[in-house]
Amino acid sequence: MQTAITYQQRIDEITLRFRQTDAQLKQLSFIRLLAFAGILYTGIQYFRQGFYWPWLLGAFVLVCGFIWSLARYQKGKDHRAYLKELLSLNEKELKLVTGGGADFEDGEAFIDDQHDFSGDLDVFGPSSLYQHINRTGTLSGKTRLANWLRSPLQSAEAIREVQAAVQELSPRIGFRQDFAAHARLANESPRDMEEIRLWKSAPMEFVHRKGLRIAAYVMPALVLGGIVYYGITGVYIWMLLALFVNWGILLMNVKKVNAQHILVSNKEKVLAKFAVLLRMIGAENWNGVPWLEARKRTATDADRSLHALARVSNALDQRMNLLVGIVLNSVMLYDIHCMFRLERWKERHRGDMDEWLDAIALMETANSLATFTFNHPDYIFPEVGGGMSGTGGEGIGHPLIPESECVKNDWSIAGKEQCHIVTGSNMSGKSTFLRSVGVNWLLAMTGAPVCAVKFRCHPLRIMTSMRIKDSIARHTSYFQAELQRLQRIIDVLKSGEEVFIILDEILKGTNSEDKLTGSRELVKHFLQFRCAGMIATHDLELGALEAECPGQVRNYCFESSLDNGKLHFDYTMRPGIARNKNATFLMRQMGII
Repeated sequence: MQTAITYQQRIDEITLRFRQTDAQLKQLSFIRLLAFAGILYTGIQYFRQGFYWPWLLGAFVLVCGFIWSLARYQKGKDHRAYLKELLSLNEKELKLVTGGGADFEDGEAFIDDQHDFSGDLDVFGPSSLYQHINRTGTLSGKTRLANWLRSPLQSAEAIREVQAAVQELSPRIGFRQDFAAHARLANESPRDMEEIRLWKSAPMEFVHRKGLRIAAYVMPALVLGGIVYYGITGVYIWMLLALFVNWGILLMNVKKVNAQHILVSNKEKVLAKFAVLLRMIGAENWNGVPWLEARKRTATDADRSLHALARVSNALDQRMNLLVGIVLNSVMLYDIHCMFRLERWKERHRGDMDEWLDAIALMETANSLATFTFNHPDYIFPEVGGGMSGTGGEGIGHPLIPESECVKNDWSIAGKEQCHIVTGSNMSGKSTFLRSVGVNWLLAMTGAPVCAVKFRCHPLRIMTSMRIKDSIARHTSYFQAELQRLQRIIDVLKSGEEVFIILDEILKGTNSEDKLTGSRELVKHFLQFRCAGMIATHDLELGALEAECPGQVRNYCFESSLDNGKLHFDYTMRPGIARNKNATFLMRQMGII
């Protein structure tokens, strides 16, 4: 498989770069040690030899070398962390495409049993659609991708725009992986953006106070003047008086400074990484793809603005340094000037920041879909639009089933058809195929490719009832929970919204006769609304609705067969009603009866 070869080549290349970086870091550590030892030696010699200036010059050169090696070492460490993320990413991709399973975050936090379809279609959780697609690194990116899957696009034009963006991104493996690695390195905590948003929404406390602005420039000048005057005359009263005024200004504002510092402290790394991501978006040539060009317009110059905020955040953090906190504050009113810079930034950009972060989250979502596309070169981008008639496709399979095990089927909605009743014996493949249709329809509405040879659909609401659970906490029995789900579907249909419905063995919580009667009435009720659907059932008698509602209901089935005393499934869907049963045979084979 070409994708596996690509990932292995990248692993080999990155491993070599990783080793080279490790070797450079060791060299820089040795240079730094030598420079430090040289600084000690030249310093001692400078004092021993009567302050002979060449020794001082030598010490200065070694100090410069020490600072240079320290800066290079830190840069090398950052590069090593970036390579480590890249290496991990490619190892996970190789494991995924070679059938070893997905090791990416599975979105378990987004599981919601009450959602229209996500629980039934395995959208979140272990071995889920989210885990196979997800390549996000920021918290906003993870949430955006989850929301994208929970509430897919409802406009055919919007879907086609995303499809074009995903197709443009898919072959750009270098950009995609760099973007994903830098997003991961942001190491964003849940509190980071929450605190920044609190700071953005807080009122201005400094920048509009004219008297404070004047004092912030006049008083440092008076302190410096007092220091010069003391140096010339030896009179220090004016210097002390100016310092006392500065301390008074600081004391009157320290609570307000602390309140803002708490919200923006230690945000430099996160903000700097966001700035890097925005710069990457803005620097690319997107070949006129509208969706990507819109993200580029948002990102243009945003990286410089976020870098500026990161620098101010770092400068404010330096107030905890004793030298800055005592000396520079006393002389220059350091805290006040930091507050002016911080609030001037907020005044200019607080309305833009959410848009910048959303651009990153949207790009992470498209990046994830593009990686999914790259990993499945045989998948196709579906035709989106039109009406319900003609919806379906050829060679439809489930994207979470390995290619070697995936049996694909043709399926489509013809004419005025609204309901397909799928019968079959246990384990014959009914439920899996219903999920195959639902998952591919969902993928199509996100702008992703689908597991099919041909596929056409149009945007609508997907609603399912397949894995109903009772709830002790909500005092809900299984049957009541199922009825509530069906009631919700009917309520949505009554609102006039178009829905694609997937039901698996409905009304299991009642007796066979009541179940059949209720199922028949439910299907007939569905036919009154703007909907289409698939219903898997063991009730073969439900197939009689095809004759009662000609053109609206159609029967399909999955069969099993006995071959030399062994049960065989071909997982192939056929027109008509299933005839074979296997429950008793399986129970006898397993020794249950």
